This record gives sequence, C-alpha cells and structure tokens, in this order.
Amino acid sequence: MTKVKIAAASDISTDKVSKTTANGQTILVAKVGDGYCAIANKCPHLGLPMSKGKLENGILTCPFHGSKFEMCTGKNVEWVETFVGIPLPGAAKKMMAMGKSPTDVASFPVTQEGEDLFAEA
Repeated sequence: MTKVKIAAASDISTDKVSKTTANGQTILVAKVGDGYCAIANKCPHLGLPMSKGKLENGILTCPFHGSKFEMCTGKNVEWVETFVGIPLPGAAKKMMAMGKSPTDVASFPVTQEGEDLFAEA
C-alpha cells in the first residue's frame, strides 16, 4: 500500500461522501466524528458505485440495494435491504442477494497532515 494525497480536509463534509481516486481506484471519503474515513466506491454485492449513497451517523447506504457499511471500517451492517430505495420483504431480499453472502467493503486508513488528507491505498 502507498500513501496518496486524496483531498483537502476543508473539502470533506460530515453529511456526504466525496469521490476521489487513489492509486487508480475510486474511493469515497467522509468526515465521521473528528476523523476522516475512506472506503472503496464499489459495493461488494454487484460492484455498483456507492458515491450517490446516503451517509448517516457514519453508515453509508448503497443506493441500489440498500446494503449498509460503516464508513470507517467498511464493515457490512445490513445486506440487500431495498431495490432502488423500495424496501424488500424477506423472500425478495434473499432472491435479490443472488446467493451472495454479506461482505465488507474495502476500507483505507486516512491520515491528516496539515490541511491535506492521505489514504493508504
């Protein structure tokens, strides 16, 4: 892993994710609490981008299937809950999951040096 500048701290907010690149991969950055966090912009369910997902209390929701991930660890906390925002009943959740087990999304340590943010990617 290589340390790469990803953003200026003043460009990152607590209410949404910002999309950037590090070593050729697209990552999402957000301020969570007093720190900054980064995860891959690729939902492990179907590989769709999560940059338009909703960020609440440090949890990012995939806009396509409602899977939820901790922004700072990438840990999956809910798996395939909706279809483009429409809640799914139990049997439909299993079908929409397409046999895939709940999976974490890749996360990247973020450090701050002055006003600059760096990720290990």
